[in-house]
Amino acid sequence: MVTVSTHQNQLANWIAAQALRSADAMERAISATQMTRTRDNFAQINVPARGSVLASPAIADWNPEPDYFFHWVRDSAIVMSVVADLMADAADARERARWARYFEEFVTFSLRLTELEGESAVASLNGERIRPEVRKYLRDEAELRALSGETVLGEPRFNADGTVDIFRWARPQFDGPALRALACLHFIAAGGNESGELATLLQRDLDFTARHAGERCIGPWEEGDENAHHYHVGVVQLGALMHGRGRIDESTRAAAEARLRKLLELHWSAQHGVYVAILPPRSDARDDLIDTASLLAVLDADLADGAHSIADARIWATLDALDELFVKIFPINAGRAAPALGRSRGDRYFGGGAWYPTTLAAASLCYRCASRDPAAHAQMLARGDEYMRTVRDLTPPDGSLSEQVDRTTGVPVSARDLTWSYAAFIAAARLRNMAVRL
Repeated sequence: MVTVSTHQNQLANWIAAQALRSADAMERAISATQMTRTRDNFAQINVPARGSVLASPAIADWNPEPDYFFHWVRDSAIVMSVVADLMADAADARERARWARYFEEFVTFSLRLTELEGESAVASLNGERIRPEVRKYLRDEAELRALSGETVLGEPRFNADGTVDIFRWARPQFDGPALRALACLHFIAAGGNESGELATLLQRDLDFTARHAGERCIGPWEEGDENAHHYHVGVVQLGALMHGRGRIDESTRAAAEARLRKLLELHWSAQHGVYVAILPPRSDARDDLIDTASLLAVLDADLADGAHSIADARIWATLDALDELFVKIFPINAGRAAPALGRSRGDRYFGGGAWYPTTLAAASLCYRCASRDPAAHAQMLARGDEYMRTVRDLTPPDGSLSEQVDRTTGVPVSARDLTWSYAAFIAAARLRNMAVRL
């Protein structure tokens, strides 16, 4: 008979091994200067610069896998927050210096991005070698010419070589600078050097966040028809402003915080007992109001207490509702103690499957709660482990983590080797270690 402790040890051993595999895979996407990406149809040759973070190093052309060979502001910030953790946990000075160097290169690269001008990319739209049938995927010249200063900070992604992205995409996005500010603050808290470049980048991101706090924008899933008020965006903006207190004008910061808190309260549906992901909502059905982006927001903002933190009972009610939803709509969740989580009921991107980052976010929130609430320690540690068992069941033997898995078969779909997936696993494993040690 296999005992409970044996099951726990098996899970712990798997998590430790997968965390190491994930760190290696994540590192291969950072400063990947050894790679070259050629997009023949668009006459592009792209060599990643130092400090860039590839959303996925896999080479694909939407045939059928998506082309994620870009530096996303959001994804890179989440990855770099994990890099700061790896620096803090390093076994020796050499390892610590390696992770610190990656972060410092990221700061240099990111600072250059904030100074780009769209005019520099206009000529690349008119190259004779661009095939006529793909021109419909390119941005308009006028849109690029208007890209400067403030609008650059609202860009979701850039080419990995540090140039402007010329492709049509959902814009503007205001969560990226907030998440990057949180990553920089996390690096400083972990003992990283607050260089002049880091201070400048952090100031720009916090100022931008304060100016655009609570404004409508495109959400974290980058759907072009969702220029709205997103719970995710508001919470990470609030997190950046709270953790960045003292680094920007206090009256400006306080006013932005007040706007956000007022708006975020409107996201609570007392009728359905959940946080509404997007305002205005498209439906009044509870299952259409919720989205796992809400979990990601609370995890990344990491507010100490109060509303929109793990101390907020409404977050756990929303997680319960998400669990119920994905048990109903995902066949792969049959018989599981904790379900694999997708994004939303209406998600159809690559079939709308279960995402590693969202399922791992649920586990991470449980582990964080286990660490901070002694009364809930055992219950939350056990719940987090159930999500991790689900992740284990859906992870291939080689430890590779895609963007999502098919909702019926559980096979990997969408982007291969999603850097965010690896970062999310490392973060969850670290939070579990912290909870277990208590």
